[in-house]
Amino acid sequence: MLMFDKTRFLGHLDGDEREQGSRILDLASEAYTENRPAYSDFLDPRGQEIAVGIVRGVGSLNYQLSGGYRGAERQRLAIFPDYYPLDGVEIPLAAIDIDGTADFSHVAHRDVLGAVLGCGIKREKTGDVLMTGRGAQVIMIPEIVPAVVHNLQAVQKVPVFVAEIDLEQLEAVPKRVKEIRATVASLRLDAVASAGYGTSRSQMAREIRGGKVKVDWKPIDNPAHGIEVGDVVSIRGRGRLEVAEQLGLTRKGRISVLLKRYI
Repeated sequence: MLMFDKTRFLGHLDGDEREQGSRILDLASEAYTENRPAYSDFLDPRGQEIAVGIVRGVGSLNYQLSGGYRGAERQRLAIFPDYYPLDGVEIPLAAIDIDGTADFSHVAHRDVLGAVLGCGIKREKTGDVLMTGRGAQVIMIPEIVPAVVHNLQAVQKVPVFVAEIDLEQLEAVPKRVKEIRATVASLRLDAVASAGYGTSRSQMAREIRGGKVKVDWKPIDNPAHGIEVGDVVSIRGRGRLEVAEQLGLTRKGRISVLLKRYI
C-alpha cells in the first residue's frame, strides 16, 4: 500500500484530530493503491473538514459524503480515484426504527444514543439520532444493525420494538414536497418512476434491473411491476415518490396521475 508523508498532511493537527487524520490518510492510501472506494466511519462536521482537506491535498482522488439524508450532521466519507465512476460509489449506510411501546415523551436524544452504545457499539459507527415523538431513528453502518436489533430492548426503562428500515423512511425534517402531474401509458414501475424522477423510461428500466429501485421499501427488479395509488417508490439518494392519485384518462387514452416527490 502506498504510504503518504504523514508529517506533511497531519503536521497542523494535534491529539484526537491527528489520530483521525491519520485514519483518513490510510483510507486515501488504500483507495489510491487498490483503485476502489474506501469508506470512513461517521465523522462530525470538524472531522469532515479535516478529512476533505486531506483528500484534496493528496490529489488524483475524489470524495463523497453522506449521512443518510439531506442535512445530516454526522456523515461517512467515501474516497476513490478521480477517474472512478460516481454511480459506482454507494456509501454503506443503514437505519433502525426504535418504536416505544409506552410514553416516550420524557426520553431525550442522549438517552437513545446511550442505549444504542450500551449494545457494545462505538460512537463512530453511528450517525444522527432522529427523535420521532413515538420513538427514534438511528443511522449506522450496516454491520452493526443485527446487534442493535437483537440487544436493544428498552430506552430509559421504556420497552421498545426495534427494526431495520429503509433510509427513505427516515423522518428527517424539513422535507420539500414537489407535486408532479404526469401522464403515463400504463401504471408500470418504469413508466411511473421515469415521470416522477425526470429520467427517460429506458434509463429507469436499467436502474430497476440493476436493483436500485424499491416499491414500498422492497427491492423490485422488474420494470413491468404494477403500481397502484398509495405505493411509494424510492431510489437511494434521490428521495421517495408517492403515487397520490389517479386522475383519469386523457383523450389519447393515457393515464393521468398525481405524484408527490419528497426531496
